[in-house]
Amino acid sequence: MTTGPVRMLRLGRAAATLASAALYGLAFPPTAWRGLAWVALVPFLVSVRRARPLGAMGLAWLWTVGAAYAVGDWFARSVSTYYQQPVAIGIGFFAGVSSVMAAPYFIAFALAYRALARRRGPMTLPLLAAATWVTAELARTNLLTGNPWALFGYSQARVAPIVQIADVTGIYGVTFVLVAVNAALAEAWLAIRETPASLRPALAGLAVAGAAVAVVLVYGGWRLRQAADTGSPTVGTTAKVAIVQGNLDLGSQWRQEFYGRNLEAYMRLTQAALEAERPDVVFWPESAMTFFLDEEPLYRAALARVLQPHGAQLIAGAPRAVGSRDAPTYYNTAFLLAADGRILGWYDKHRLLPFAEYFPLRSIALLRRRFARVREFTPGVSASLLPTPAGPAGIVICNEAVFPDIPAARVRDGAAYLVNLANDTWVSDRTFSEQLFDIVSVRAVEQRRYLVRASTSGFSAIVDPWGRPQVASEPFAQVWIAGTVRSADTVTFYCRAGDLFAGACAAVAAAGMLARARRRPTELGGEPITGAEAA
Repeated sequence: MTTGPVRMLRLGRAAATLASAALYGLAFPPTAWRGLAWVALVPFLVSVRRARPLGAMGLAWLWTVGAAYAVGDWFARSVSTYYQQPVAIGIGFFAGVSSVMAAPYFIAFALAYRALARRRGPMTLPLLAAATWVTAELARTNLLTGNPWALFGYSQARVAPIVQIADVTGIYGVTFVLVAVNAALAEAWLAIRETPASLRPALAGLAVAGAAVAVVLVYGGWRLRQAADTGSPTVGTTAKVAIVQGNLDLGSQWRQEFYGRNLEAYMRLTQAALEAERPDVVFWPESAMTFFLDEEPLYRAALARVLQPHGAQLIAGAPRAVGSRDAPTYYNTAFLLAADGRILGWYDKHRLLPFAEYFPLRSIALLRRRFARVREFTPGVSASLLPTPAGPAGIVICNEAVFPDIPAARVRDGAAYLVNLANDTWVSDRTFSEQLFDIVSVRAVEQRRYLVRASTSGFSAIVDPWGRPQVASEPFAQVWIAGTVRSADTVTFYCRAGDLFAGACAAVAAAGMLARARRRPTELGGEPITGAEAA
């Protein structure tokens, strides 16, 4: 084949791969054209099937960076603002994170998928492809510092019949059916265009993928019917709660002049919520209190003057210092206050955010956020539940909510509902807020618990155990909202078993690759290498 046609083939595959990345991004907020997720991977999968190994690796890297930008175009801007660096630094950071914390897993998927396509016929390939993609997402979530942002299944977070399967499989079950359908469509496309003899098994593969979707839909419909039957306020302990969203500037760095700032605004909003709704518990977000609560009796007395007439508790985020003044240890903490201002308990954040709350690369000075007094947080050790009128509250602070094992641990400890305190002000982008809200809402489904989310800038919300927002704020508004939560004591299969389904997918993918490696090349089935593929 001449150089010109080869170059055109490669450019065509690159264009198809970027189109796939764009479709992937459009399935997520802000467009949230969620139906596109069922076809988004087809151009990428077809391109990988036609490419040689080195070309497949390059396409996987291109898809990763393209999809990361399509989903998170806010990332580079936010990094630049947060670290007070030029935009070029933000772009470089984005490229580095995408290439190091995501691309290797999708490169491995592309190589495995291409190899499996030569071993398996189009009837079984969709399920093997789905298992392999789930394996890549499982690795992306758990290796290094973990990067679970925009896993494929989260594109369906607001499609209630689909996402209910998460209480069995976690979000990976949703990813599985999405990829299976995409892979089946890719095989059907290749059969129609290049190998018509394989059309029948390709259609059979499409039927198998369709059957998997049907199982998920039937399960989801059953769960939602249960919600209609058991959703009355008489089930479990009920409590009225209010959430205060201050939407106040904390700056991208902690500075001494912030000490005590914003307290008056939060107290004013709390007073309005208490007078209007008389909630049992009020929630303020992470970083709402810019002072050391346990060291400030006057501030606690001021809070008591607001809370005590209504007998309400307060859960709010603040830093906590332990040790000597010369060498203190700092924690990112959620405090529970009684109506009289006494501290009844606290929870110290366990999983800290890299580069913001601790520095994995301390030698790179421009990445070090200057906290001034609070320079670096230390991970908490205990995971105390906070006793509230709604039952024991399982706290997860900010990014802890994107890792499903942390809320699951709270429920196993006895949490009757979940609470997510978050500081989203530093990003200040609606797309980020919507995507994060989708991710956090799935935790309610996985654990079948009410989830209270208090964010500095939104979305703040009460999400029911089926992932449906019962009340939610608008982002970037200074507002309070109120609603009812109910306690629960059931433990889901996913809570008990964790990522067993994803682990099983990894085992199936590994077995498929091992079986392929043991066969001699002359025995391998599947389509032969075509002239286009040789390019």
